[in-house]
Amino acid sequence: MSTAQRMHWLGIVGTLFGCLAVIAAVLPIWVLPLVVPPEPVDKVVVDTAQKIKDRVVAKAKGVEYKAPQHRADAYQILAAAAVTLGVVALILGAISFVSREPWRFSAVASALGAGAILFQFSLMVAGAIVIVLLVAVVLNALGVSL
Repeated sequence: MSTAQRMHWLGIVGTLFGCLAVIAAVLPIWVLPLVVPPEPVDKVVVDTAQKIKDRVVAKAKGVEYKAPQHRADAYQILAAAAVTLGVVALILGAISFVSREPWRFSAVASALGAGAILFQFSLMVAGAIVIVLLVAVVLNALGVSL
């Protein structure tokens, strides 16, 4: 391998990791619901209300509340993979830039990595807002005022 061919391998690998990160970030939104359908919203709301009720009853009795065991699902695994691959792409893009490889490779790797990370965090924020709204609706339906 000549010096010119070896010179930009970090940028290419970083770009590859960035592409994988974007795929892992977008996959749960478009493909995974077709393969593994999500639970119906009414079931999620009922389960959340039951957990809140169990927690309130345990606190009223003075007993420590034990949350049910939660196992990771495909959504969480792909979200973690997207953020991890995005961070790797950012690091490789930065190393590629510092080692004076062609700037396009490092820019693309960094942009793809940052885009995948920002996409995941925006999904987390949107999910948190939806959960807060659902909990507020359930508590209002139960007659609990905030």
